[in-house]
Amino acid sequence: MRKFGIMILCAVSMISLYAGDVANFVNLGFSPDGTRFVFGQYGVTDSEYRAYADIFCVDVAKDDFMPKGRFSTAPSAATAETDGKGVFAALQNTAASFLKKQGVDSSAQGRALYVQAEDEPKLKNISFRDFETGSAFEVVVHCLSEGAGANVQSSFYLSVTMTAPDGKVSVKTIGLPGFKRTGVKDYLVRRILTDASGKSLVFVIEKEQYETKGSSIRFMVETVRL
Repeated sequence: MRKFGIMILCAVSMISLYAGDVANFVNLGFSPDGTRFVFGQYGVTDSEYRAYADIFCVDVAKDDFMPKGRFSTAPSAATAETDGKGVFAALQNTAASFLKKQGVDSSAQGRALYVQAEDEPKLKNISFRDFETGSAFEVVVHCLSEGAGANVQSSFYLSVTMTAPDGKVSVKTIGLPGFKRTGVKDYLVRRILTDASGKSLVFVIEKEQYETKGSSIRFMVETVRL
């Protein structure tokens, strides 16, 4: 079990151990009731040095994107030799009206329940406790990869067991066990967040994606409403 007395930073830059590029993850906050979570990512492609950016608004209970809640700027000739931060800032302006309607507050970034250390091996079993609510969690990470090179594809899901302070146990499957993502080689649970109420859990996942010169990192999240 671990207790982390730190807050998620607005943006987390990962140290690259890959030949490809590593996206920067951005926590854009929860809605006041914790039912919406927004995150983004940005970077510059390793091969052509073209900037890209994405913003995603997630329905926590459904573990799915909100309708019209995805915003992206793809790498292109127009973003060549430009700063990823600048492209992301412009995309934030595009998404601002939608996020305002959702009541998302960039200062409401939740609490970190688990943070995977840079030098720590990829854990398949993760244990942690929410010291504010008293609930304990056991997470089993399931990854299945098949194929190689450009033909690689993989699936990912989580088995989560929660033990409440009164001893009541509940088990949830989070993610899509049968869904195979083309081009994704592996997954890593990088962080686990909760909202101010402790009722929403957000698993921040690194996706290791195939690139001709090596692997690149992009992000996704899996969510559950307790």
